[in-house]
Amino acid sequence: MKYKYIKDVVGLCLLAAFFSFVSCLDNDTPPIEKPPGTEEPDEPVKPDDDGDGIPEHNTLLGTLCGFEGDLRKGNIYKGEGKPTTYYNVPLFEAYPEGSEEGWWDNLVEEIAYSGLDYVTANCRGLQPSYPAKYVDQGDPTRLKDLVAAMERRGVADKFKIALFDDCPASWEAARNEDLGRGYAGYDASNPENRLPYPLKDIEVGTQEFQDSIYQYIWDYNLRLAFQNVPEKYLFKYNGRPVVFFWGCSFVGAEGSVRGKLVYIFDQVRADCMEEFGMDPLLIVDQDWAKRDPELSKATESLGGLNNWFNMDNPYTVRTFKDLTVGVGVPGFLVNDLQGNKMFLDADHGRLLEKALSFCIRSYSDLILLEGFTDVLENAAYWRSTDEVYYDYPNQRLNIIRKWSSNPYPEEFKVEAEACDYYEDKSAGNSSNQYRKGDLDVKVCNDEWGGWCVTDTEEGEWLEWVELPFSKGQSVIKIRYAANETAQIRFDIDGVEGQVVELPATGGNWNEVDAATVTFDNRGWRKVVLNVVSGNADLNYFTILSNI
Repeated sequence: MKYKYIKDVVGLCLLAAFFSFVSCLDNDTPPIEKPPGTEEPDEPVKPDDDGDGIPEHNTLLGTLCGFEGDLRKGNIYKGEGKPTTYYNVPLFEAYPEGSEEGWWDNLVEEIAYSGLDYVTANCRGLQPSYPAKYVDQGDPTRLKDLVAAMERRGVADKFKIALFDDCPASWEAARNEDLGRGYAGYDASNPENRLPYPLKDIEVGTQEFQDSIYQYIWDYNLRLAFQNVPEKYLFKYNGRPVVFFWGCSFVGAEGSVRGKLVYIFDQVRADCMEEFGMDPLLIVDQDWAKRDPELSKATESLGGLNNWFNMDNPYTVRTFKDLTVGVGVPGFLVNDLQGNKMFLDADHGRLLEKALSFCIRSYSDLILLEGFTDVLENAAYWRSTDEVYYDYPNQRLNIIRKWSSNPYPEEFKVEAEACDYYEDKSAGNSSNQYRKGDLDVKVCNDEWGGWCVTDTEEGEWLEWVELPFSKGQSVIKIRYAANETAQIRFDIDGVEGQVVELPATGGNWNEVDAATVTFDNRGWRKVVLNVVSGNADLNYFTILSNI
């Protein structure tokens, strides 16, 4: 009987306590230029060349990526009494608890698997009083851990890193924490302690402006981020490192900070150029132009605008200064247990496909998807145990890959432990690593680290619902280690393959050709790896096309 990775997953967890810091929802978004219900934009689109409905394109595809401390530890979505039902919990379990390298290692492997061009690191800053006061909600110095994991897992050339300034947190909450008011924004019910953000009352260019406003934006957030991401890892568009800024309603009423946001962006640009020798491409949420109408002009500092999304418009496109930015979300659910429910039906992956189709067919230059690790809003893309809004663990990663600019890479690496389904003959996970359930997984001592399936035996199998195969011939190479001879077989789209012998390796890692297949058309196909005999450790297999 097919064993589904894990059953009855209904994890409950904490929605962030400060208004909308973990939420990236902008409820003030105006109607977009083209309604999202229209699949075909007004302009002609390039026809697809293989009948899969996905046009050839050069759109660069990325996703927002949170990395706060409680998320890395797996604590943020666990426990009782939460306001939201957290279906979107990750397949990956960080064992032993506190193993942060494992969290980063799995993150970068999943991103590389998905084919994303970039991830946008959700930076929420530090405080001048650090380390005496430390809130690990998006510490920009932690980006060095992201870079280290990319190098450790051998995916340093697979994607780049953009920056995301989560302004309600980094500008306001970090400031309030530093001033002893707690890590949160203005609270009208507690006006003595939670004061309104003071930008409208402070003159730019003064020491007061530096101390009360600007140091939280640059010195203790973006500057630290640039310091911790080497330039070769930065995502650049037209040679400029990309920085996204989220909403800014907290700065004051519409029109109340005229010229001041322009000044801030001019200063960020000047500081980045002076210290790092790079001219940043600053892209802001449409709300900024409401608060400071001067931003509507084609300033040198501002490189782009986006319309974000809301419950009425789950995907949007906006063009500003010849840069077209698309935004989308795969699904959304918050507060279903405690009122004020907000919901966008993932519709078994169809919402994500509609978002990507609309943005790409509208000639977006960049797409930013909410949010690779966003379990708090049930909007994540990672492999998940969710059986309600996911059809299988790798579904959303596969959709991203399908709509990427390289859906059928010449070399595609597939981790054994990350299969969608499996049959395991023994009860429990023998090494208690990577995922819950009966699949035996241990930490891998191979060149690129990670994990491997272990303690295999006759009759066990691993299944992937769909994997990409190019037109023509492809070879599958498997990476394994065995103390005695073993046998395996790959079945593809229900066609039984040949049994292949895995010679004993003395416990060392070895690679052999395990299958050769030829297809008339490229496509995504079901793959089952069967253990015919023996006991081998299985690390990963690689699909090599155009051989």
